[in-house]
Amino acid sequence: MVRDRKTGRFLYTERLERRPGETSWEYVRRSVRREARVKERFKGEMLQVLVGWGAGSVEEFLESYPEYGPVQKADDEAG
Repeated sequence: MVRDRKTGRFLYTERLERRPGETSWEYVRRSVRREARVKERFKGEMLQVLVGWGAGSVEEFLESYPEYGPVQKADDEAG
């Protein structure tokens, strides 16, 4: 998952499924390679790449990791 650090909005999500006949080791290796490609594509100070192992959706991820929930705006910010 990729989110904007300032707004907390998720910009990109992906769920990598295990392929039929794929061993656990093969799945982990493929997952790590995919994570590296996503990090390279979305690198930058304003974006944050998050990996939520076992999460089926953004909602499930946020339930497991509430610290990545909506960004609180300061009182002086508009909007």
